[in-house]
Parts: sequence; structure tokens; C-alpha cells
Amino acid sequence: MDARVNYELGRAAAEAQVRVAESRIQRLSAARLAVALSAIALVVGVVWGHLPQAALWGVGALGTGFIALVIIHSRAFEAKGRAEAALRFHQRGLSRLDGTWRAFPGNGSAYASLEHPYTDDLDIFGPSSLFQLLDATETPFGRNALADALVSGSVRDPGPKAVAWAAALRSDQEAVRELAPKLAWREGLSVEGAVLRADAPDPTPFLTWAAGESPPSVPPFVLALAYALPLLALAVGLGASSLGLPRSTWLLVVVVELALGIRYRESTTATLETVSNAEGGFARYGGVFAAALREPLASDRLARPLGRLRSSGSQGGVVREMAELERIVGFVDARRNEVFRLFIGPVLMWDLHCAVRLERWRQRSGKHVSGWFSALGELEAFASLAGFAFDRPDHAWPEPKPHAELHARGLGHPLIDAARRVGNDVDLPREGTALVVTGSNMSGKSTLLRALGVNLVLAHAGAPVAATEFSFGSVVLATSMRIRDSLDEGVSHFYAELQKLKRVVDLAGKGAPVLFLLDEILHGTNSRERVIGARAVIRGLLSRGALGAVSTHDLGIADLSGALPETVKNVHFEEQVHDDGTMTFDYRLREGTVHSSNALRLMRAIGLDVPLDGAEASPLPDGPTA
Repeated sequence: MDARVNYELGRAAAEAQVRVAESRIQRLSAARLAVALSAIALVVGVVWGHLPQAALWGVGALGTGFIALVIIHSRAFEAKGRAEAALRFHQRGLSRLDGTWRAFPGNGSAYASLEHPYTDDLDIFGPSSLFQLLDATETPFGRNALADALVSGSVRDPGPKAVAWAAALRSDQEAVRELAPKLAWREGLSVEGAVLRADAPDPTPFLTWAAGESPPSVPPFVLALAYALPLLALAVGLGASSLGLPRSTWLLVVVVELALGIRYRESTTATLETVSNAEGGFARYGGVFAAALREPLASDRLARPLGRLRSSGSQGGVVREMAELERIVGFVDARRNEVFRLFIGPVLMWDLHCAVRLERWRQRSGKHVSGWFSALGELEAFASLAGFAFDRPDHAWPEPKPHAELHARGLGHPLIDAARRVGNDVDLPREGTALVVTGSNMSGKSTLLRALGVNLVLAHAGAPVAATEFSFGSVVLATSMRIRDSLDEGVSHFYAELQKLKRVVDLAGKGAPVLFLLDEILHGTNSRERVIGARAVIRGLLSRGALGAVSTHDLGIADLSGALPETVKNVHFEEQVHDDGTMTFDYRLREGTVHSSNALRLMRAIGLDVPLDGAEASPLPDGPTA
């Protein structure tokens, strides 16, 4: 079955689960109302009617039943929430297939940076971006890991060993390949994360606390008193008279408890406030970790984060440790009740007991917390890439090469819907080679350069690419395509482009070879200086071992292939002009330099009065002078 069939089946199953849950919630609501009304009727019958006092036992039974129904009702809402999350998971998959993914709320705009070598030019983040298409994460850790993969070239692996580039790429691809058909595993991870997402807490306070040093522990004798004094207060309160003691003797015990509570209040309160309230939501991540560990995964790249989840902590891994933390936080949150906090808690020395248990948890597991959540982020990032691979079985898996090169067959832009996407062949056979792409307006020059860049980002991340074949060596991607001037900073359009070009040139010759993509190079100056400057920039990049592609309207730049026939190759796009004067584009890449231009024809098409034969246009009518 293909992706669409799987998503449609999953959506139908989730819709059925939502309907079942809603029906159950309605029945439970009616049952709660009936039980409450019955209890009220019994009380009225005993107080104002003629029912015997024994009927109050029925009120107690109904009260117990009501509490049970509240718990069952809450679980029914949880089941509905999970079913709705599963429904969203499958609907998102269908939206990706239908090309309506641009309406997804998360587009990664927070990760956008004008200073990055390529993300702004290639629409990696923001509306209609690669991140928006790929993102299937539900936690901030997953989103950070996915963004990092698209920015730095791979899903970050904090493992102790540095792995050769080609081996690391194949390992990432193996992980994505393994997860692609595991739809149930990816759905489970997404559902558990979605349940938390509505009130997901800020990770900073909890992670800081978990990684911090524990304060001096409570002395053993104080801890012993914390257990003994509440029992003593209860015993004295109940048996003072039989022991010949005043009934107020238990107050002396309570005073001692209060004194100990005040003595350790500063350290206990800081600990309790950190993990309570919103930060306590981290304790509920146990369900997400359990979903990640629910199914064995074989690839080595996935085994590493899973291993961190299984082996951390002394109680058998993250699931048990997070369950223990959730229990402790539940005890801590009992303090929210004012009566408990002011009267019952001090007598039981509740805060001290909770703080001690939290510090023991931190000593045992705190050093592992950062690793747990980074592992979760890696798994979510791989799940997002795997969803992309599952949706697009026609995409090619890139083949790593030992040297800097790039070969692609049927290369298209992955953000363009398949029905409109046109594939082309591109070859950059070695370091120091370049394509000069000429063509008329709207013919596909910029799209080709962006297709090269976006597919290279996908390839580095371990995902398949929009091509029938794709192989490449280890390169650093750098672009100068979308130029943004700044009135506030006094930066003109031309100077902004020079700054981007300088960044590309500075990267060349440092470390791995640069693959550059330059769109309409130096189009902010006159033709003579543009040709001189562009040819110098291209020569400089090639001399430093860079490789890449340059688009231009200026045929003087294309003449560079005559001076460097072994390193520079001309390719072009062109329009098709029909008998009725209309133009169409086939977006097919051809060898050589373009021999046509459509700027004047496009100007006339939108209503500007310009001649097509090159003659001077008629002068504008006279008007008032300034």
C-alpha cells in the first residue's frame, strides 16, 4: 500500500476512535449527573423526608461512585485527545501529498537567519519552506534537532567518536530508511508528543535544575525525625489522656516540626518550586519516551539515542525514572491546596520529604536528563525525515562520493508539487568547475539553482532528494541569491550583494570545498562593471577549488567558458513563442548560451507600451513641469 492509502486508513480509524470517545464522554457525563442527583435526593430524603439514617451509607456509596466516574471521565477525555492527535497526524500526511502543507502552522521562522550561508536564499525556514514541509515534531527538542540538521548538514550526534563523512551519511540514511515504513511507530511518537504540546513547559528551568549541583543533603538524624515526629504527634494527640499527659502535648511536637521546617525552608522551597507548576509538565514526558522505546530499531544511528534512553539512571532507564519523577511531582503539587499547605503539610513535614525525594532523583538521574531530551530530539528529527521519505518513494537516495563533485539526473525542486515539477540533469564533475546558466525571464534559472541547494540540504541530512539519481562529495553550501538592502543600516542593494558575495568567497578555500550558487550576479551595477566583476569573482572561486552554478542575463559573463573551456560550461533555459504572440516555458535545461530574450514581450504583456523591434518608443505626452 502506498502512502496515501495508509494515511486514509489511519484517518478513518482515528475518526472512528474520536466518535467512540465522544459517545463515551456523553454517557459518562450523563452517569455523573445521575449519580450526583441521586446523592442529593438521598440527602434531602434523610434530612427533610422519612428515609432512615442508614440511607446515608447510600450517599457514601454514590460519592465513591462519583469519584470513580470522574477518573474514568478524565481518561475518556485523554483517549479522545490521543485519537484527535492521531487524526491530525494522518491528515498532515494527506496534506503533504495534496500540496496543501503550506497551511501548516509551524514553519520554523524562529530559526531563520540572514547571516547563515544559505538558509534565507533557499527558503529553508519561514512560510512555504523546507522546514514547514518536513516538520512532524511535537516537542521543542525535536524542532531544534530538525532545524539543526537543515542548518549544519546532519542530525547532530553527540556520540564520542567522530565518523567519516560518507559513513556518517550512510548511517543517517539507514536510520531514515528504517523509520520510513514504521508508520505506527512514528504515529505513536507524534501522538504522545501532541498530548503534551498544548501546555508544553519551557525546558530551561527544569534542565538547569536537573544539571545543577545538589545542595547539602538533609542530615540523617533530621530525616529520621521527619518520619518519627508526625507519628509521634498522631500518637500523642490520640493517646495523651491514657498516658497522663495534657491533651495539648501534641502541640509541642508540632512546634518542633515547624522549627525544622523553617530551618530547611529555603533549600526545600527552591527545589519544590522548580519542578512544580508548569515545569512539572516534564514529568509527563514519560509517555513520549515510552513511545520511542515501544519498538526495537536496528540501525546503528538509531541505536545510539535509544541506548541513552534505556541505560540512563539506576532504575532501568528513562521511562521508570520519569514515572518516579511524575509521582514525586504529584506529591509536591498537593501543596496547591491551601488547607493542606497550611495545616496538614507542616504536621506531616511534607515539603521536607518531597524535597529529599527530588534531590535523590536528581543525584541519580539529573546528569542524564540533557541526554534524554537530546536523544528524543534526534528521534523526532529522523521521524520527520522518514515521513518525507515515506511520502515520496520516487525520490532518489544520494550516493556519497570521495571527492567534491555533484551529479544529478532528473533534478527538480522538492517544494514544487510533483505534477508541476520538471527534472533536469546537472553535472559538476570536480572541484573548480562551474555552470553559467543563462535564459529569459521566468524560464527557470533561479529555480534550478534553488533546486540544487535545497536537494543538497536534504542530502546532507540523510533524506532522499527530488531526482532520479543523485551523487555528491563533501561540500560546504554557500549562496548569494536573495538580496535584502536596509534603509536603517544604510546598506544599498548593491552593497548588500557584495557582502553576501564576500561571505561566499571567504568560505572558499577553508576546509571542505564550497559549492556556490550565485543568482543574477552583480545585477545592481552597469553592464561593463558587472561583467568584469562577475568574471573575477567566478575565477577566484574556481581557483580556490570551489564548484557551483551562476545565473545571469549578461552574455559577457557566459563568454567566460571560452577562456576556461575545461572548467566553465554554459547551459540555458528558453521560452517558446507561439503564433498568437503568447509565451510558454518548458523549463528544460539545454546546453550552450541562450539566444533569445523576453523582457520586452513581458513588459508589453502587463500593459507597458514598449516596442518589440528595438525602435524608440513614442515620447510621453507633455505634462506639467516640476
